[in-house]
Amino acid sequence: MIKQKLIVWDWNGTLLNDVEACVDSINIMLERRNKKAINSQMYLDIFTFPVQDYYNLLGFDFAKESFEELSIEYINLYKMHSINSPLQIGVLKALEHFKTETFKQIIVSASEQTNLENQIEQHNIQGYFDTVIGLNNIHAKSKLQNALNYMQSSKIDVEKVVFIGDTYHDYEVASAIGCNSILVKNGHQNLNRFRLNGNVKLIESLTEVYEINF
Repeated sequence: MIKQKLIVWDWNGTLLNDVEACVDSINIMLERRNKKAINSQMYLDIFTFPVQDYYNLLGFDFAKESFEELSIEYINLYKMHSINSPLQIGVLKALEHFKTETFKQIIVSASEQTNLENQIEQHNIQGYFDTVIGLNNIHAKSKLQNALNYMQSSKIDVEKVVFIGDTYHDYEVASAIGCNSILVKNGHQNLNRFRLNGNVKLIESLTEVYEINF
């Protein structure tokens, strides 16, 4: 096993502050169907993976519209609304910190690969990452297999790995890998919804990431 220290970053909600863009996008879809809009707190309380379950909770009828059609509509709206989405507070300092501490840094995301790369380049932070791994579709189902494939091919010791994310799915991925994890509370889910066990630490934002010791 390789003893290289590794940070596995999630993108949306962890490094990119795009909750507002997500809420605005889904509300346009709801309005088009004469459904009630949601606010940011409601979003945090119901957003989940796979995203198809989230659409179900919002009342979308898959008997009338396919998940594929809804996904295309959503991603087109999201691309417009997320253009101005900023990085989360403390991102640049955190990336520089781990670079200085000789951590290898990668991104594993449930976002579609091309859109993911475009967003990272828009913020000019691509130089911090050895690898950026997204999905080959826009359905945002799961990044678990991609994460497992990377760990298997890299042969990095999981004891040297920390997964930093913002959702229960990130916690699930870290647990499947067998590595430590950090979840930030200012992302896409109200983490109080979940029972978290094992090697996971919760922080308010990335400004606290330096205080974590495993």
